[in-house]
Amino acid sequence: METKDMLKKVKNEVGGMLSTVANKAEYVAKISKLKLYIAKKNAKVNSSLKDIGEYVYSKKTEFKNDPYIADLFKEVDEIKQSIEEIKFKIENIKTLQKEKHSSIDKKSLQ
Repeated sequence: METKDMLKKVKNEVGGMLSTVANKAEYVAKISKLKLYIAKKNAKVNSSLKDIGEYVYSKKTEFKNDPYIADLFKEVDEIKQSIEEIKFKIENIKTLQKEKHSSIDKKSLQ
């Protein structure tokens, strides 16, 4: 009977542990679902704020008297200019690479 009692005890303990694990999994799933919902809402807010910013930027002449916004416009313009300069450098590198390969191809044909 000791073995039977021991198996019954183990069964009860395992059942309790499985119940605890199931409860914890349900808890984690509920929290995760709500956090995902919050993340989706934050993404929507960020998207709307981006749209607002782009709209205001497109109307920057109307906001030139606001020093804070004018400074932000200047910063954005400087960043955009920097991006254009980098794109120009990329194109130059591509052109040089094509010329280099073209030169090598011509030499190999001679």
